[in-house]
Amino acid sequence: MNRETKYLILFGFYVGFWGMLQSLTVKLVPLDLSSLGLGVLAFSYGSFVHALTFPCTDAVAEVWGAKRARLMVYMGTVVYIFCTVMLVIGVNLAPAEGWAHNEAYRAIFQGAPRIVAGSLVATIVAQLWDIYVFEWVKKKTGPKHLWLRNNLSTFGSQFLDTCIFYLVGFYGIIPTEILPGIILGSYLMKLLVAVIDTPIVYVIVAWIRSDEKKEALAAS
Repeated sequence: MNRETKYLILFGFYVGFWGMLQSLTVKLVPLDLSSLGLGVLAFSYGSFVHALTFPCTDAVAEVWGAKRARLMVYMGTVVYIFCTVMLVIGVNLAPAEGWAHNEAYRAIFQGAPRIVAGSLVATIVAQLWDIYVFEWVKKKTGPKHLWLRNNLSTFGSQFLDTCIFYLVGFYGIIPTEILPGIILGSYLMKLLVAVIDTPIVYVIVAWIRSDEKKEALAAS
C-alpha cells in the first residue's frame, strides 16, 4: 500500500467523523469528577468523536506538512455543511402517517443550524490553530519530539474548540449555570483523549512511513 493510499484512508476517516457529528453532538453524557471536587459534569458525545479527528490532522501534518492537513479541514467543513443541509431537510419533511416520533425527532435535531454554526467556527479556528502550532513547534524542534508538538497543539486548539462551540451553539439554550460545567467537562474529556492519542499518532506516522525505504529504492 503506497503513501497516497494511506493518505486517502486517513482522509476518509477524517471526513467520516465530520459526517457523524450532527447526530451525535446533541447527546450529553455525564462525567463524574466528584473525586476531584468538581461534581458530576457533562460532555457532548459529538465532542468526543470530534476529538478523534485531531490525530488524523497531526499525523498528516507530520508526514506531508500543513498544506495537506489544511485540505482535510476544508473538505471536512464541506462534508459537514452538506450533512447538515440533509438533516435540516429531514427535520422539515412531513412525517409519514402513523409515525409517532416526529416531534421527538424535531426536538432533538431542529437546533442543527445553530449547532453547525458553532461547529464550523470552532473547528475551523481550532484545527487551523492546531496545524499552525504543530508546524511552528516542528520547526523549532526538528524531526524529534513528536509527542511535544502533538500535545501542545492539541491542548490549545481543543480549548478554543470547546469554548467557541458551546458559546455559539448552546448559549441561551443550555442554562447558564450548567453551561460552564459542560464546557469544562468537554475540555477535560478532550485533554484525556489528547494524551491517549499521542501513541496513536506515533502508530499512524509509523504506518504511513513503513514503506518509505521501499519507495525510495523503487524511485532510485
